[in-house]
Order: sequence, then C-alpha cells, then structure tokens
Amino acid sequence: MRFKTKLKIFLIILIIFLLWYLLIYKPRLEKQKLSEMNISGSGQEHILWGYPICENDMIFKYEGFVSGYDTIKLNPRWVSYNLKKEYLKGQKFLKERKFAPDPSLDIDLQASNGDYTKSGYDRGHLARQADMKGRSKKCELESCYFTNISPQKQDFNRETWNNLERAVDDLTIRHDESWIITGPYFDDKIDLLKKRVEIPDGFYKIAILRKGKNFHPLAFVLNMESQSTDLEKYTVTIDSVESLTGIDFFHELADSLEFSFESKLLPIPYGWK
Repeated sequence: MRFKTKLKIFLIILIIFLLWYLLIYKPRLEKQKLSEMNISGSGQEHILWGYPICENDMIFKYEGFVSGYDTIKLNPRWVSYNLKKEYLKGQKFLKERKFAPDPSLDIDLQASNGDYTKSGYDRGHLARQADMKGRSKKCELESCYFTNISPQKQDFNRETWNNLERAVDDLTIRHDESWIITGPYFDDKIDLLKKRVEIPDGFYKIAILRKGKNFHPLAFVLNMESQSTDLEKYTVTIDSVESLTGIDFFHELADSLEFSFESKLLPIPYGWK
C-alpha cells in the first residue's frame, strides 16, 4: 500500500477517534465526575459547589437559605437554598407575612417597611416564602427579613416572576431536590426607592435539579417589563448570568467541569409547566 493511502487511512481513523472522544466519551466522563462530587462542597446544605464570589456582600446564614446582602444597594446580590420536594408538601406555619429587618444587622444598613410604603413596588422574596414551609415557623419568619427582599414591580412580582417560581417548584417535585440561586441585576443607571434602596433592572434565577446522580442546570434572566407566559424565552446559560451580575458561581468545580456545566443551554426537562 502506498504511503499516501496509509496516511489518509490513519488521518480518517484519527478524526473518527477525536470525534468519538469529544462528542461521546468526554461528556460522559464529565457527567460521571459531576455526579461523584460531594454535592455540598462547602459543607453547607444551601450552598452547592462553593459560596458565590461577589463584591460588597455580607453573608447571612438562616435555617432555610443563605443571603449575600449588599449594604450599599440595600438588596441581596444573591440568595441560595436547597429545596426538597418534601418541603413543598409540608406544613405552612405562618398565616400572614411579617416583613421585618434582620435583628443582627444595623437598621441603617438594610431596607425597611417604610421604604416600600406607597412606592408602587412589592417587597419581593428571593428565597420564596412558600419554599420555606415544611420545616419551622422560624424558617418562614426569616424569609421575610429584608436581607431576602428586593423591590419588584407589582405586576412582575405577582404574575411573571410568580409563574417562574411555581414552575421551578413543580420541576423540583418531579426530581429529588434542587438548589436555587436568585438575585437582582443592575445597570449603571441608579434609581432609588425612597432615596435609599436601589431598584434592580431585573432578576436572575439559577436552578440545579438533581435526580439520582444526574444534575440538570437551568438559568433564567427576566427584566421587570417581562410579561410573556412562555418562560422558555428567558432561559440563558449560567455563564451569561455571571457576565450580567459579576458574580462567580460554582467555583469549587474543577475548571473543565465548571466550563462545561455553565456554558450549556440545556432543554427544560419533561414536566415543565
């Protein structure tokens, strides 16, 4: 056989091998490594693969969630919590909402009920109060601290954002559990509520669904003018959320896994509403 023919055959085999490795073997290997990792890398129930890295945040740990609170913007920059389907089916302890400052934080460093009175904005939960049931009264009370609250336009909070929260809850029930990270994003223009609380331009939500050893990442970005009921229109990659917010998520993952995990725009699993 002539040398050129042998070379062509070798190159074809090499190309087939590379395609098999990149398209089949490597994704399976990464998925296996991901499933074998300690799912609470920082030893915290509500933190998955490391605390988010964010400037100007003070970390507050509660029974039902962890908040990275910005005492300049008077908003949480991120809130993270673990949600199990049994929580969603559990008992609700509070009959009404009681918004209040966190007693461990100076009152001047957080928002107040007065900031929202007659403002036209709702006190929007980031860790959803309905997700805090099934544990204790304290868990639900803490979700009403202002370290878990951002200004949200009323229609947005009660319709589009509520639809997304309910949909993520429904997906959690169809899986074993989820980790949810939610927060606001801001542009360079500063608009203030009662000359104190910075008003976000919109919000993001990351949901990592787990079923057995499989993890399914989802991410959404909505501005406060969003009205579409087709929530798939708001799906983005985790990388794009990081670019928008300047926050580094899941940094305890190995670089190759983090890149693969955060750059994928995956389809929404079966059962989406």
